[in-house]
Amino acid sequence: MVIPYFNNIRQTILQSLDEATEEIFVAVYWFTNHKLFDKLCEKVRQGKKVSLIIHNDYINNREAGLNFQSFIDLGGQFYFSDAENPMHNKFCIIDGKTLINGSYNWTYYAENRNSENILVIKDELQTAVAFHAEFLKLTEQLQQVDTVKRLTKFELEEFNGLDTREYLANDIIYEAKTTGDLSIVDSAFQISPLNIKVQQKAVALDLTKKRKVKHTIGSSLVDNKYLRIVEKGTQIPITITTIVQTVEDNQRSSGATIYYGENTAANRNIEITSLTLNGIPPKRAGEAKIKYIFTIDIYGKLSISKYSLDNGKRISSWEDITKILEDA
Repeated sequence: MVIPYFNNIRQTILQSLDEATEEIFVAVYWFTNHKLFDKLCEKVRQGKKVSLIIHNDYINNREAGLNFQSFIDLGGQFYFSDAENPMHNKFCIIDGKTLINGSYNWTYYAENRNSENILVIKDELQTAVAFHAEFLKLTEQLQQVDTVKRLTKFELEEFNGLDTREYLANDIIYEAKTTGDLSIVDSAFQISPLNIKVQQKAVALDLTKKRKVKHTIGSSLVDNKYLRIVEKGTQIPITITTIVQTVEDNQRSSGATIYYGENTAANRNIEITSLTLNGIPPKRAGEAKIKYIFTIDIYGKLSISKYSLDNGKRISSWEDITKILEDA
């Protein structure tokens, strides 16, 4: 039996979840609806097996969002998909015999603004089994989450979901792979110039040449220590992040010099640039957190971004490092 729904979708899903007696498997890209979430938690409390996959971006994983940690703590199985393995499905399997599938994300926007649909499919065993197999396949590609690290609003762009530029750039990359027309690859990079994931995909599909860094790139720390960030031999394009803390009480600024080289004493290496982040909120030593983002694009441009996770104050620099690249 297959019944389509175009209205009152949330209520239809809630009623189907209420009928669960054994297990529920949910895979949705975006999930912000409290009533649907509370129903899943209720089912976990009742001793039902509930597994959930959503995408890890700011829409889902923000401080004011759903408390997925509480779901985990109750005993729910939880997975984040990410940029490497984006999960764009929207389906739910209940007791192996009811399948809900369609366009509907479990969000307020989908409920109130979009024209959406779901199919509620009952007693079609072969179809339910196929979707359950797909769910298990998805979980094999992902790491089960025990502790949810909330994203700050200052990390929104790093964990941005699908957008028009990214979608089109990836589509061109896959067109090049399918047709063998490598002349269009560079146009994908130009459409989404800051999107390293697109460039990485082109390299992984052997659509452009491979290069690596000849020397470690890192930052100075207190007492002339050297924080190694991009290791020697790393293939580009690459984005690497790391988080450091303040070292003094009420520290309001954080200066650093960026080097390349292998010496453990920072200033024994070769300087690339220096930058100072001001406006850090005064806190006890070790409490204020600062995030580094080092990105090397396909053209050999090093982007260094340093910002406060507490208030978003940021400083950035672009440097040409083609001289320390070599073919991989």
